[in-house]
Amino acid sequence: MIYGECMPCGGGPSPATSVYWLMKSLGHKNVRVLDGTIEDWAAAGLPTSNESQVRPSTNYTPGYTHDFVAAYEYVKSGKLQIVDARTSDEFNISSIPKAVNIPYDRVIDNHTVKNETTLKIVFADLSKDNPVVVFTNTGVKASVVWFALELMGYDSKLYAFQDWLVWQAYVGNTSAGSQVYSSMLAPKDKPQQEI
Repeated sequence: MIYGECMPCGGGPSPATSVYWLMKSLGHKNVRVLDGTIEDWAAAGLPTSNESQVRPSTNYTPGYTHDFVAAYEYVKSGKLQIVDARTSDEFNISSIPKAVNIPYDRVIDNHTVKNETTLKIVFADLSKDNPVVVFTNTGVKASVVWFALELMGYDSKLYAFQDWLVWQAYVGNTSAGSQVYSSMLAPKDKPQQEI
């Protein structure tokens, strides 16, 4: 079971859903996310501890799967639904063509994922007949929307907008992408422009 909150972004389970996505991508089957916060767990009378647990060392071989990760070619194929889970302000500045904006905070309420009835309304414009790709700049906050889509039975994958910008720059399609790509190739001693 995984739990955690994103304190810099005002609360919410994005650290937990991001780790859940990572564990599923590494092939783990028996993974869960706590529905609520550690405070909810304690309020339910369940035990808590402030002592770290150290598990015995073992040889670990991940069973990586591509089932949860979208690649650039897949995203640009046009054969799927694309959800931009960033804020509406970020979406209005720049997004992947044909993306719809469902900000990550629309799927959470009081630091937990909203109930099924509400999620049906939030995802009303998405079809379960076509796969969905969800993205934010790095994918961490997008993991909350991805997790909610998974709970609702959608075939969904996670993607990072930064990857889109780099690839667009590589193929010469965007000035913003070109700036990102150029800054990645810039010498270490050269001041890099923040985008």
